[in-house]
Amino acid sequence: MRILYFTQFFSPENIAGAFRAHDHAVAWAEKGHDVTVFTGWPNYPAGKLFDGYAMERLGEESVDGVRVFRSQSKMQANTSFKKRIESGLSFVINGLRNTRGNSPIGKDYDAVLATSGTVFAAWLGVRYAKKNRLPLVVEFRDLTYRQMAATGSSESCAKVKAMKACELSFCKAADKVVVLTEGFGRELALQGVPESKMAVVPNGADPVFCEHDWTGALRLGYFGTMGISQDVVRTLDFAAGLAREGLLGSYDLVGEGASRGVVEEGIASGAYPFASLSRGVPMDELEPRYASAHMTVASLRRNASFAGTIPSKIFQSFARGTPVLFVGPEGEAARLVRESGGGIALCGGDAECAEALREFAGGPDLPGRLAAMGASARSFMERNYTRSQMAERMLGILEDAAAGIRRKR
Repeated sequence: MRILYFTQFFSPENIAGAFRAHDHAVAWAEKGHDVTVFTGWPNYPAGKLFDGYAMERLGEESVDGVRVFRSQSKMQANTSFKKRIESGLSFVINGLRNTRGNSPIGKDYDAVLATSGTVFAAWLGVRYAKKNRLPLVVEFRDLTYRQMAATGSSESCAKVKAMKACELSFCKAADKVVVLTEGFGRELALQGVPESKMAVVPNGADPVFCEHDWTGALRLGYFGTMGISQDVVRTLDFAAGLAREGLLGSYDLVGEGASRGVVEEGIASGAYPFASLSRGVPMDELEPRYASAHMTVASLRRNASFAGTIPSKIFQSFARGTPVLFVGPEGEAARLVRESGGGIALCGGDAECAEALREFAGGPDLPGRLAAMGASARSFMERNYTRSQMAERMLGILEDAAAGIRRKR
């Protein structure tokens, strides 16, 4: 197949969408498919162009056997909703210019894959596929309108309504719709998207060797986006409760995001002397941190709208045999953690969660329990969620979309 993949983020950026896009594209290319990616210049999360790159209007390179076109856009740190919108709109405006006319990207493709979350690359991909009458698969890594409502915006406000209309228009235009969780699928079905049109392809990660030292008081790590959705300060408060009981060794936080400033202020106040905070780093620099942490923290705001969300950091941690401490609402993430045997999920009120965490950290043979959880997590990933398994499922959906268009013609 000849596949054109629209994604705002791609390798070497350190974000879930970039990992998924890169790993799937490379898996398809290794199977002999001709894969082209349309993306931006690498700058996430700090808004600074990565070393080794020089931005131009439209650049082309080969990444692990995948042809990659990089389109110019405005670069700025991921520190607010306004800045994310500005960067995304810039990506759209420049993308329109770089895909029109006799663009070197070409039009001879069997299928277009447009990934949403953010919506900007998806909008470009949908427009490109419709304009050139190409089979279209839209992938929702998140439902932005639900996320906006869950983080404080009224569902009746104009911006939420506009985002909802935009995302549902992608579904209407698509031949196939891919969602990352069952919850996202149920939500879209409630909005009128035919279930026969949808498929679930979760996130995943390939196993990575990681040598752990399970001794000592509980060491926690948070590695990822610190946005409004993640409610990271709540996890610091739980860690503080452990520290007061002498049950916490350390809490290592690494990342960027709109709420990072709140985390910085909390640590600077002296309320969390056990915590250390670092800027986002490339994945290879995170590996020693995964090894040193007893558990990684994956958190979401305690809101039912996030019940269908599964943070990608759960898969990344499981793949390294690092147990997960999930803090958030009851839902798919909590079930995944419990069913895997690879961690614990705290989904109740603050007092209930704090007590459950104290019982876990202060219980007998903590090193043995952590080691068993780590082994279960890695085995669970190997059986169910490797990148090759997920890429194969995605490829089948792309082939179905292409075949469906051929039958119609």
